[in-house]
Amino acid sequence: MSISAGLVKGASKGEGLGNQFLTNIRETEAIGHVVRCFENDNIIHVSGKVNPADDIEVINTELALADLDTCERAIHRVQKKAKGGDKDAKAELAVLEKCLPSWKMQVCCARWI
Repeated sequence: MSISAGLVKGASKGEGLGNQFLTNIRETEAIGHVVRCFENDNIIHVSGKVNPADDIEVINTELALADLDTCERAIHRVQKKAKGGDKDAKAELAVLEKCLPSWKMQVCCARWI
């Protein structure tokens, strides 16, 4: 088990611990969210107000954005090999291209909720 500091809005673009946090959890098998549900004037909340639902939304959105970025980078990497005739790369590219719309939808849905 590993405990990591919180994920903040914009982490997928480098805010807070940003990509360092996302890199640290990339190889985990499960992620458990622990969010703050109490007021305490001595403990500052990163967004200025305590709202566990908003915190969970931020976490899920940032994780989805990181997944989307990983998929898009993999597509660009594999496209070069596939164009060169690599059969394995062509198969991998086909899978990634099928997954990409699902990741995009996940990000859109996370932002709308």
